[in-house]
Amino acid sequence: MRSITIFLSIMALIFIGISSPLLADDVEGIDWTNPDSINPLQEGVGDFLDINLDEARQLAYDKYMAGDYETAAKYYLAILRFNITDGSSIYNLACCYGLMGEAELAAKFVERAYNAGYTDVGWINSDPDFDSVRDNPVFTLTLAALIERASEEESKLGDLIYLDAEGFFECRIMLPDNYDPAKQYPLIVGLHGYGSNIDQFIGLYAKFQNHDFIYATPRAPFPFFNGSNLGYSWNEGDPNDDSFQARSTELAIEYVAGAVGQLKERYNVGDVYLLGFSQGCGLTYMAGITHHEIFDGLICFGGWVDTDYLDEETLRAGNDLRVFIGHATDDRVVEYQNGVDARDLLMGYGYDVTFFDFEGGHSVPEIAIGSVEQWLKGTDGNFIYF
Repeated sequence: MRSITIFLSIMALIFIGISSPLLADDVEGIDWTNPDSINPLQEGVGDFLDINLDEARQLAYDKYMAGDYETAAKYYLAILRFNITDGSSIYNLACCYGLMGEAELAAKFVERAYNAGYTDVGWINSDPDFDSVRDNPVFTLTLAALIERASEEESKLGDLIYLDAEGFFECRIMLPDNYDPAKQYPLIVGLHGYGSNIDQFIGLYAKFQNHDFIYATPRAPFPFFNGSNLGYSWNEGDPNDDSFQARSTELAIEYVAGAVGQLKERYNVGDVYLLGFSQGCGLTYMAGITHHEIFDGLICFGGWVDTDYLDEETLRAGNDLRVFIGHATDDRVVEYQNGVDARDLLMGYGYDVTFFDFEGGHSVPEIAIGSVEQWLKGTDGNFIYF
């Protein structure tokens, strides 16, 4: 770090996407590896605490999704200079190296990510970002060692079981501009993706141009650490009970239906839409079609239809729903074909389906939300649902 001006300029360059050399920390001669050289009273000595790392992570992720892996790697390295415990960013950096074909660097940073708390070796072992380096001996040995290490650490913790219990889960709410409790508003219930949370997914509201609706994001029930970050899942598996994942999914479906009921008790709600992304999209199909009587439409981004859960009778019964499907053509997390298959399946059962594809990766960009808003409009251009 140099003076605060140069320091903030570095992050500003990161934020606006301009390629720039990353400068070492040197605030007027301070050696940050030697605490004795730090003057805690020096002007600007702690200004690095003002950096918005969440915004920087989003920009790094955007570069990753755009296929600019070298620039994304630069951004992740800059971010990690200020938070060496960010296991998710370390793992994403490892993915960038994997996609660039840098096997030894991918292996080194996968191990560092594991040490920082990113311990999902099952996903690491199947992540397509490492396909080009998976046969490299260094990467193979590193991954094998991590899998063995994870198994040994798990064996020391004893068995894991789940207990049934009632609980309370947070739900973020965004109310319409100039909200009037006497007026009836549409309700959109948003289901976040695997590893995300309600604080992140409530941000989708800002991508809408028209805010004359209530937006609610209930929290998924199963928490887990994704490195140092706390994320959530809509279902969970139990290694001691093969049926547990199906039961947890069923509970999530009923939880979503119950959440709609509670929201309708609190607010003056008209039409109800269920919106989901990724894992939340999969749940949107299941909960929305199973409880089609309480929804007016489904908005589905980057997900898939689980035909193991939704049988022919259930699919046919819900075909009064309008469905909007959005899917990125370059999605590597949930392949584009999953969106196409969902469209064809539902149309085959008589659903009114609007399909919108867009360039990019696993995300919900503003252009896709704009298409949703058009979908919600009447043929005369006026909102009939909003």
